Amino acid sequence: MHLVRLALAWLALGFSNTAIAAAPVYDGQGNSYRISIDANARRAQVRADLWLAGDMLSMFNVMTVPGLADGQADLVEGLQVRDAAGTVLAPRKLGGGDYELAGGRRILVQYSVRLDHDKYAWPAGAEEIGYWTDEGLMITGASLLFADGGDAGITGPITVEFELPRGWRANTPWQRAPGAEKSATERFSVPSRRELLSNALFLGTADSETFDVGGVQMTLVLGNRYVPSKDLFLDLLRRQLESYKDLFGGKPLSSRYLVIINEDKSGDGGAFASSFSQYIAGDADERNRVIWGYVMAHELLHFWNGLSITPVDYHEEWFKEGATDYLTIATLARNGFIDENLLFKRLENVPRRYLIARMAQGLGMSVRDSGKDKQPNRQLVYGGGSLAAMALDVEMRVRSRDRVGLPDLMKALYAQYPMPGKRYSLDDIARIAGELTQSDFRPFLANAVESTGYFDIRPTYEALGLRMDSFVEEMFIGREPGATAQQKARFDAIFGAVSARSQ
Repeated sequence: MHLVRLALAWLALGFSNTAIAAAPVYDGQGNSYRISIDANARRAQVRADLWLAGDMLSMFNVMTVPGLADGQADLVEGLQVRDAAGTVLAPRKLGGGDYELAGGRRILVQYSVRLDHDKYAWPAGAEEIGYWTDEGLMITGASLLFADGGDAGITGPITVEFELPRGWRANTPWQRAPGAEKSATERFSVPSRRELLSNALFLGTADSETFDVGGVQMTLVLGNRYVPSKDLFLDLLRRQLESYKDLFGGKPLSSRYLVIINEDKSGDGGAFASSFSQYIAGDADERNRVIWGYVMAHELLHFWNGLSITPVDYHEEWFKEGATDYLTIATLARNGFIDENLLFKRLENVPRRYLIARMAQGLGMSVRDSGKDKQPNRQLVYGGGSLAAMALDVEMRVRSRDRVGLPDLMKALYAQYPMPGKRYSLDDIARIAGELTQSDFRPFLANAVESTGYFDIRPTYEALGLRMDSFVEEMFIGREPGATAQQKARFDAIFGAVSARSQ
């Protein structure tokens, strides 16, 4: 009616020959991707039928590496784009995985991807991009797929269909599409662009099993070497997940998660919207659980801190990673996965990483600013971040006479800033800490994460009844014989009554 009234008004003014263009209207046909994997050729063929609302067709999370100026996008070959009538379009390449073309219409996209991602040294590691094993392919959605690059995301429902080599399965965190069980291919419904692109997938023959873990559906995909360790993994995942539900006051936003575990000497991992990918160096047993269990617990906690609640920008990477690191240490201790000796080693690593960043690497920026270039600055992001998070926790307890601490802040943050929608900043952290303790935390946080000077963690350890001795990069933490009952109780409130031996 608005357009009719506008047209009549123009006619009345004598502009009867003027055409008034209506904005393109979504055609209601949804968005579909069909992915065919040729394991022998190490290639993927992708065909997509998309509604392009914006004026950009994009590959997201592109990382530049030597040999690939446009990162993952340089592994794409033969990109063809047509309109719904079959007319060939000529999108303008902007670099960084972005192509410009007129939106407000349906497009048909076809291309192939060389699945050679594990031949390159990615800043975040192959576990966050893609790699091959003897049992198949781990790949992220962002490394395979183009999508509408507009701010509004993808308009309409999304389906993804896989054509795989015989005997392969598609392991994804997505819901199987209605009727998929009757199809010769594997088809999934995907709720959003974020879920489509920011997730790890495993396509192949690896062992996979889905479990209910504390009301969360979790699929565990294990490389052959780690199948015997399945019960160890599940025990840690179940107990840590229950601790995190208590810590944040509820389950993470997603109810389906995929965990992929394979072997690599890096021993690192990466978390995505509803999945995480982890490498383990060598076997996984109780003796080295202090390593692989720490990575697993850290990535699991990201399903809340980092994926369900997210910061406004890179300035709070210290909190996303550092608070996650610190709370991982605390919950592993409370659950008996690390004993007092291993706990103290972990607590020694916190200031050591910070010292390495400041002294050995010579990083002079603030902890907040270090998040702008996370990988080269990771010792300051993680070390400085966990240092600040631990200090914040203890300071909240001291000011409130041990009534509240960082867990209370996390509950409040999770209640106020869950994705999608609102995102938090340092001001929000300071505000919530202030409300919980009836004090001003802005100066404290300015000193901890906005200063370029050296932050002294010794008072934090002292408030826990601990003593830290150090010489250059050597750190030694132990219990202070003269600690007060209040300090000992504060330590137990955070880390539990840790035993001499882990469970």
